[in-house]
Amino acid sequence: DLGGDSIRAVALAGAMSAAGLRVSVRDLFSHRTIGQLAGHLTGDAGEAGTAPDSRVEPFALIDAQDRDRLPPGVVDAYPVAQAQLGMLVSMLADEQRNPYHNVTSFRIRDDRPVSAPALRAAAAEVTRRHEVLRTGFDLDSYSRPLQLVHATAQMPVQVHDLAGLDGAAVRAALLAFQSAERARVFDVRSPALLRIAAHGGDGGCWWLSITECHPILEGWSHHSLLMELLELYGQFRDGQPIEPYAAPGVRFADFVAAELAALDSPADQEYWRRVAAVPKFSLPDGWGAPAPAGDPLTESYVVAVPVHDLDPALRELARAAGASLKAVMLAAHLKVLSQLTAERTFTAGLVCDGRPEVVGADRVYGMYINTLPFVHERTAGTWRELVAQVLSREIELWPHRRFPLPAIQRAVGADALVDVYFNYQDFRQLDAGMIDHPATLDNSVTEFGLSVSSRGGHIHLTAHPHTLDRAHAQRILGMYRAVLEAMAADPDGDARAVRLPAEERAAALRGLTTGPNPLVARTIPAAFAAQVARTPDAPAVHCGEHTLSYRALAALAADLSGRLARHGTGPERLVAICLDRGPALVPALLGVLGSGAAYLPIEPNLPTERIAFLLADAAVDALVTDAANAAALAPLLPGRVLVVDPDAV
Repeated sequence: DLGGDSIRAVALAGAMSAAGLRVSVRDLFSHRTIGQLAGHLTGDAGEAGTAPDSRVEPFALIDAQDRDRLPPGVVDAYPVAQAQLGMLVSMLADEQRNPYHNVTSFRIRDDRPVSAPALRAAAAEVTRRHEVLRTGFDLDSYSRPLQLVHATAQMPVQVHDLAGLDGAAVRAALLAFQSAERARVFDVRSPALLRIAAHGGDGGCWWLSITECHPILEGWSHHSLLMELLELYGQFRDGQPIEPYAAPGVRFADFVAAELAALDSPADQEYWRRVAAVPKFSLPDGWGAPAPAGDPLTESYVVAVPVHDLDPALRELARAAGASLKAVMLAAHLKVLSQLTAERTFTAGLVCDGRPEVVGADRVYGMYINTLPFVHERTAGTWRELVAQVLSREIELWPHRRFPLPAIQRAVGADALVDVYFNYQDFRQLDAGMIDHPATLDNSVTEFGLSVSSRGGHIHLTAHPHTLDRAHAQRILGMYRAVLEAMAADPDGDARAVRLPAEERAAALRGLTTGPNPLVARTIPAAFAAQVARTPDAPAVHCGEHTLSYRALAALAADLSGRLARHGTGPERLVAICLDRGPALVPALLGVLGSGAAYLPIEPNLPTERIAFLLADAAVDALVTDAANAAALAPLLPGRVLVVDPDAV
C-alpha cells in the first residue's frame, strides 16, 4: 500500500533470513500480507523460501595465476559483471559521446558557504568506507576482465565560486562545467572513478556536481552516496565526531558470484531462451528525426509529464490488485507500448535489481542493475487484471533476474533484444529539505534510443532525437497521462480500450467530421464484376505460391454466393467468416457480399467460448470456415456451417 519495491523487499528478506526465517524476495511478492507470509512459513522456517545468497571470500572468484600477478595494494579482485563490461566497452568504443560517463548537479539548500576542507574530508571518508570507490577495471591483463579493489584511493574534489551570478548565469555556468566534465573521461584502471565539485553561490544554496563512471554505480547507490557524502560533510564542517563505520557483511563481489552462478544455471538459460523467442517492441517507423549529416550521435533529451496528483488513486488500484505501485506504473507503461505496436504479445526492457537478499545489501554501493526483456500479453480485460498479470510476470522473472542481457543476446544471436526500457525509481533516501531534487541538472548518455522512468511523481522519457523526435515524445507522454487517468478512475475499467489524450483523439477524428461524402454509385460486387469483365485473366489475388485470376476469383465467389442462396441467406443477413489469411479468404468475402449479406470477421485462434459469444451476440445467419476448424465450430451453429476448401482454391 505504501509503495514497496525490490530494494525494500531485499532489506526485509535479509532481515527475516538473519532472524532464522528463510524468506526470498519472490516469497514477499507472492505472499503480500503478514497472514499469507505467516502461512507460508508454517512448519520448519528453515525450509521456507530459498537459501540466502552465499558470501564469497576475497580473491575467491579468480584463479591462482591471476592472483599472483596482481599489483601491490590490491585487497580483492573479481570478474567484471557483464552489464559493467558492456558499459565499459561502449565508453571505450565511442569517444565522441563518452556514454556512461555521467555528470549530475544537485542544488543543496544551505545558508552557510561551502567548506572545501569539510568536503574533502567527507570525500576521503566515503572512499575509505566503500570498496566500489576504490575499484578500477583491467580488461586485458588477466585471463578475463577483472575489477581490482585497492586498499586506498583518492576522490578528486573541486570548489568553484558562482557568487554574484543570477539564476540564468548559474545554470549556464553549470551546463558549461558539465560539458567540460563530459569531455574529461576517467582512466578506468585508476580509482576513484568518481569526482565531485562544489559550486558556491548566493541565496542560501550551493551546487554539488558528481561525475561518475557509470559502471561502478546505479541510481540507488548514486543517491545513497550523495546523502552519505552530505551527512559526513555537515559533521566535518560542524566539528561533530564521526561514528565508526560498520561495513555490512555483504560485498559487491557477492553479486558477481550470483551472476556467475546464473550463467551456469540450465533453468535460467531455458527461461531466457523462451523469452527471447517473443517479438520485441519497436517504435513505429518514421517517429525519429533524420540524423544530422556527419553527426549521427545527437545528444539525448528529457521530457516529462506530472502524474503525482493521481498517486492516491493509483495506490488504491495497487491495493485492489494485491500488487505494488511499481506494478501499476509498469502496467501503464506496457499499455502505452501496446498502443504503439500491432504485436499481440511482445517484450520490452525492464530494469531489474540483482542485489543479494541479505541484511545490508541495500547499503553496499555498486552496479547491480540488469535490463531484461519483459513479456507482455494483451489479454487482461480490466486494469485490476492487468496489474495482477504484470505482478505475476515479475514474480516469474525474479529468480532469473541475474542472468545478464549480453549473455541472452549471444545465446540467441541477437544484436539487441531491448530497444526501449522502463525503470521504476523511488529515491526515498533523499532529504527533500536538503536537496532541491526538481532542480537537478543531469547530463548522461546511454546506447538506448528511448528509456522511460517513473520517479518523483512524473513519467520521464529520455530519448535520442533520431530514435524519437520531440513531437512524438510529447504524443507518447500524453498517452501515459491518459492511461494513468483511466487506471485511477476505475480499477475495473476496460484495459483493452485505446486511451488517447483529448487533442490526439480530436486529431484522429477530424477527418471524419467534415460532412457527408457523395453517395456511392455502385456496390462492391458490381465494381468487382466490371473489373472481371475488363481483365478476366489478370492476377487478382497473390498468397504465397497461390495466384487467382479475376475470372477464377469470380467463379469461386459465385459458387459461395449460390451455396448461401440455397441455404436461404440473402439481403439484410449476417454471415460470419472464420478463416486465416489465405487464398480462400478473398473469395469468401466477395461470395458473402455477392449474396447480398454482410460479413462478420472472426479470428480462428480465438477460444471457442469467445466465438460462440460473438455468433450469438451478432445473431449471424451462417458461418463460413475451412475443414480444419469445421468440426469445432459445427456445434455452435448446427446445420449452418459452410466449409470452403483452401487446397481446392
